[in-house]
Order: sequence, then C-alpha cells, then structure tokens
Amino acid sequence: MLGWSITIWRGTPEERDRATPEEREAATLAYWVVGLYGLDWLTELVKAGRAEELWRSGYPSRYTALAGDVLPLFTDAAPPGSGGSGTGRAPFDVRLHPDRIAACPADQTLTIDAWDQS
Repeated sequence: MLGWSITIWRGTPEERDRATPEEREAATLAYWVVGLYGLDWLTELVKAGRAEELWRSGYPSRYTALAGDVLPLFTDAAPPGSGGSGTGRAPFDVRLHPDRIAACPADQTLTIDAWDQS
C-alpha cells in the first residue's frame, strides 16, 4: 500500500519519546491510515506557519502543531484530509478518542508522526 499511518499525540516530541507505552496510549488522540496524499493537510499547515516539520524521512516524518490548529480539522468524526487520499483510498483503521480531543486545550503542543506504508 502506498500511504501513511498517522498518529497524533498530546505533548511535545520529547515528552512522547520518553513516555512509557501506557503513557503513550493515554496521550494518543487519533490514529488512522490513509493513501499517498494523506499528508496534504499537514503540508498546508506547515506552509501557513501553523505546524512545524521536524524531519521528513517517513520512518517517521514528524511534525508539531498546536491543538487549536489541528483538532478543529476533525469533522464529523473523521480525520483531517478525509475528503480524498489521492490514490482513491479513504482513511481506514481510524481510531479517534473524542473525549481526549474535546479535553485538549487549544494551546497544547501536539506531536504528529506519519509512518510511510510503502
């Protein structure tokens, strides 16, 4: 499959990296798999200065952004970029945590990891 698995965590990359597996699970706001162009929404946030691309290797590519810039993009219980994947593959294996998303303050730093699925 050409595409990405995307995970959004509450916290900085440093907090995420030193967290235990249990803490990582508790900090997970969303996970999904999407087609080849499934990172277009992140690219647009970076271009607009509302997200920072820390590295782009695909193993993973890592970004940070504020919750107030990312979480409003979740519409109708669907992840950002769900309008089209570029390869015809809509997001699947979608795991959202609406309670955690709703409780997340707008000024919270999020870590977004995107793993290349090719």
